Amino acid sequence: MLPWPIAVVCGLYAVIATSAAAAVWRAPSGGGVAAIGWSWFWLVLALGIVAGLAFMKPWGRRLAVWGSLALLVGALGSAVLAVMQTPPQPLRGFTATGLAGVYLVVIRYLTRPRVKAWFTASPQSSTT
Repeated sequence: MLPWPIAVVCGLYAVIATSAAAAVWRAPSGGGVAAIGWSWFWLVLALGIVAGLAFMKPWGRRLAVWGSLALLVGALGSAVLAVMQTPPQPLRGFTATGLAGVYLVVIRYLTRPRVKAWFTASPQSSTT
Protein backbone atom coordinates (compact mmCIF):
# COMPACT_ATOMS: atom_id res chain seq x y z
CA MET A 1 0.00 0.00 0.00
CA LEU A 2 1.27 3.45 -0.89
CA PRO A 3 1.62 5.87 2.06
CA TRP A 4 -0.53 8.98 1.59
CA PRO A 5 2.38 11.51 1.70
CA ILE A 6 4.05 9.65 -1.17
CA ALA A 7 0.71 9.69 -3.03
CA VAL A 8 0.54 13.48 -2.58
CA VAL A 9 4.06 13.85 -4.02
CA CYS A 10 3.00 11.58 -6.91
CA GLY A 11 0.01 13.87 -7.45
CA LEU A 12 2.29 16.93 -7.56
CA TYR A 13 4.45 15.32 -10.22
CA ALA A 14 1.36 14.12 -12.11
CA VAL A 15 0.25 17.76 -12.37
CA ILE A 16 3.71 18.70 -13.67
CA ALA A 17 3.54 15.85 -16.20
CA THR A 18 0.10 16.97 -17.33
CA SER A 19 1.30 20.54 -17.79
CA ALA A 20 4.32 19.36 -19.77
CA ALA A 21 2.13 17.07 -21.90
CA ALA A 22 -0.16 20.01 -22.68
CA ALA A 23 2.86 22.06 -23.78
CA VAL A 24 4.08 19.18 -25.99
CA TRP A 25 0.58 18.79 -27.45
CA ARG A 26 0.29 22.53 -28.12
CA ALA A 27 3.71 22.86 -29.80
CA PRO A 28 2.86 21.44 -33.27
CA SER A 29 0.02 23.93 -33.63
CA GLY A 30 2.44 26.83 -33.23
CA GLY A 31 2.22 27.41 -29.49
CA GLY A 32 5.80 27.59 -28.23
CA VAL A 33 7.92 25.44 -30.53
CA ALA A 34 11.13 26.88 -29.03
CA ALA A 35 10.52 25.22 -25.65
CA ILE A 36 9.50 21.79 -26.95
CA GLY A 37 12.75 20.20 -25.77
CA TRP A 38 12.22 21.40 -22.20
CA SER A 39 8.62 20.25 -22.29
CA TRP A 40 9.65 16.76 -23.35
CA PHE A 41 12.36 16.74 -20.66
CA TRP A 42 9.89 17.65 -17.88
CA LEU A 43 7.29 15.22 -19.22
CA VAL A 44 9.69 12.25 -19.22
CA LEU A 45 11.20 13.24 -15.86
CA ALA A 46 7.80 13.69 -14.16
CA LEU A 47 6.44 10.42 -15.56
CA GLY A 48 9.57 8.60 -14.38
CA ILE A 49 9.20 10.10 -10.91
CA VAL A 50 5.53 9.17 -10.68
CA ALA A 51 6.24 5.60 -11.76
CA GLY A 52 9.23 5.23 -9.43
CA LEU A 53 7.40 6.64 -6.41
CA ALA A 54 4.21 4.70 -7.07
CA PHE A 55 6.13 1.41 -7.21
CA MET A 56 8.26 2.47 -4.19
CA LYS A 57 11.54 2.03 -6.10
CA PRO A 58 14.76 3.54 -4.65
CA TRP A 59 15.65 5.10 -8.00
CA GLY A 60 12.24 6.81 -8.03
CA ARG A 61 12.95 8.49 -4.70
CA ARG A 62 16.38 9.66 -5.87
CA LEU A 63 14.89 10.89 -9.13
CA ALA A 64 12.19 12.77 -7.20
CA VAL A 65 14.81 14.45 -5.00
CA TRP A 66 16.87 15.54 -8.00
CA GLY A 67 13.77 16.62 -9.94
CA SER A 68 12.57 18.65 -6.97
CA LEU A 69 15.99 20.26 -6.72
CA ALA A 70 15.82 21.22 -10.41
CA LEU A 71 12.32 22.65 -9.92
CA LEU A 72 13.52 24.52 -6.82
CA VAL A 73 16.32 26.19 -8.78
CA GLY A 74 13.92 26.98 -11.62
CA ALA A 75 11.34 28.51 -9.27
CA LEU A 76 13.94 30.67 -7.54
CA GLY A 77 15.28 31.79 -10.93
CA SER A 78 11.74 32.66 -12.00
CA ALA A 79 11.26 34.67 -8.79
CA VAL A 80 14.46 36.62 -9.42
CA LEU A 81 13.42 37.37 -13.01
CA ALA A 82 9.94 38.47 -11.90
CA VAL A 83 11.34 40.94 -9.38
CA MET A 84 14.01 42.29 -11.75
CA GLN A 85 11.53 42.99 -14.59
CA THR A 86 10.47 46.49 -15.49
CA PRO A 87 7.97 47.05 -13.91
CA PRO A 88 8.64 44.56 -11.10
CA GLN A 89 6.06 41.86 -10.50
CA PRO A 90 6.34 41.12 -6.77
CA LEU A 91 3.22 38.91 -6.63
CA ARG A 92 4.61 36.62 -9.32
CA GLY A 93 7.96 36.55 -7.51
CA PHE A 94 6.27 35.75 -4.21
CA THR A 95 4.29 32.93 -5.83
CA ALA A 96 7.43 31.45 -7.39
CA THR A 97 9.20 31.64 -4.03
CA GLY A 98 6.26 29.83 -2.40
CA LEU A 99 6.54 27.07 -5.02
CA ALA A 100 10.25 26.82 -4.25
CA GLY A 101 9.27 26.24 -0.62
CA VAL A 102 6.96 23.40 -1.67
CA TYR A 103 9.81 21.72 -3.56
CA LEU A 104 12.09 22.18 -0.54
CA VAL A 105 9.52 20.46 1.69
CA VAL A 106 9.31 17.57 -0.81
CA ILE A 107 13.11 17.23 -0.77
CA ARG A 108 13.21 17.33 3.02
CA TYR A 109 10.44 14.73 3.30
CA LEU A 110 11.99 12.31 0.80
CA THR A 111 15.38 12.46 2.53
CA ARG A 112 14.03 11.50 5.99
CA PRO A 113 15.48 8.18 7.25
CA ARG A 114 12.04 6.64 7.76
CA VAL A 115 10.97 7.48 4.19
CA LYS A 116 14.27 6.14 2.83
CA ALA A 117 13.56 2.91 4.70
CA TRP A 118 10.21 2.56 2.91
CA PHE A 119 12.02 2.57 -0.41
CA THR A 120 14.78 0.15 0.61
CA ALA A 121 12.56 -2.42 2.36
CA SER A 122 11.71 -5.53 0.41
CA PRO A 123 8.03 -5.94 -0.55
CA GLN A 124 7.77 -9.21 1.41
CA SER A 125 8.77 -7.56 4.72
CA SER A 126 5.99 -4.96 4.72
CA THR A 127 2.83 -6.36 6.24
CA THR A 128 -0.15 -4.06 6.64
